[in-house]
Amino acid sequence: MFKQLLLRNCRRYDTPTQSVDILIVDGKIRRIESTIDQTDTDAEIIDANRAYVAPGFIDVHIQGAGGFDILDAKPEGLKTISRTLAKFGVTGILATTVFQTDHKNEHLKLIAQTNNKDLGGAHILGVHLEGPFINPAKKGGISENCILPASQYELAHIFDITGKRLKMMTIAPELPGNLKIIERLANQQIIASFGHSNASYEETQRGIKAGICHVTHFFNAMPALHHRSPGPIPAIIENQRISVQLIADGVHLHPAIIRGVYQCISSDRIICITDGIQAIGMPEGRYVYNGRDYISKDGAARYLDGTLIGTALPLNQIARRFKEFTHCTLQQAVDTVSFNPVRLLGLENQKGSIAIGKDADLVIMDQDFNVDMTIINGKIVHRHS
Repeated sequence: MFKQLLLRNCRRYDTPTQSVDILIVDGKIRRIESTIDQTDTDAEIIDANRAYVAPGFIDVHIQGAGGFDILDAKPEGLKTISRTLAKFGVTGILATTVFQTDHKNEHLKLIAQTNNKDLGGAHILGVHLEGPFINPAKKGGISENCILPASQYELAHIFDITGKRLKMMTIAPELPGNLKIIERLANQQIIASFGHSNASYEETQRGIKAGICHVTHFFNAMPALHHRSPGPIPAIIENQRISVQLIADGVHLHPAIIRGVYQCISSDRIICITDGIQAIGMPEGRYVYNGRDYISKDGAARYLDGTLIGTALPLNQIARRFKEFTHCTLQQAVDTVSFNPVRLLGLENQKGSIAIGKDADLVIMDQDFNVDMTIINGKIVHRHS
């Protein structure tokens, strides 16, 4: 196996008029030059034919793909999820799931054991736990048996199960005892994310003061904006240090709302997500999530009663739609699925940009986000046939 890889004739996503060669050695970007003499290296050579090169995509909110879900707690399922997502340019994820109050949470234990394990595709960078300290009035597709009142004991139990793999928790700040939990999460450098909440404007402000720094699927599973009862949305928009997840599929959010958010806040605060489930990479049809049947159709996943529970669109298509709806630049669209989530996770010194010394997690694609090749740690994990 080659330990060196030379990408030739690449157009950088951030400077598209510039064509470069990129030399990868032992999983890191070693050289970036207009032309690298191939006789200087012992590398496998890939001619990108002036396709775009971008940093690998990171999905901080995804529950499954390829017919498997994180909840399945199956090692082969994690491998399938990892390899399926790599086909769409995804090089890292937060395995997003729930805490089941009536089960042993084997799925969380399995994720804890996968630390740095090569699954053949996208790396699992940690866990994003939706709940259990959320508001039942805004539970969306989350089952009642995955919701708890604030409990420091249960939080300690979650820490014990997940080890150091818990990177994000979605929480409703308005509920009794949750501000203390938010403070504890922040003190342990775990991202406290506002979501599945019925908070008022003032309650949201108090949550932000306690340590909330991020928002789970902005606009979804939270009160709508009202001119006399503003709710959480203005409190989130006006705080410059808060980043927000957008399911930019045009279904969870109308394109006008996606465009409005882009015009209202700086694009570096926006992180596009899929909120994807096992139907990603699968044919349309009927599937089961957390014990309930749902229908995957036209890129959206809904329970039989019509409740939206996620998307079946992969992240590259979400980024494409974000670009189409907002008319932003290619760089801004790419950053919403690469540098912005990487910065949120505190990994910007390792990933998220094309620079010497960074991890060679790269995507070769066209301007419409059609992925030709995905490279993770210098290894080609997907190549379009």
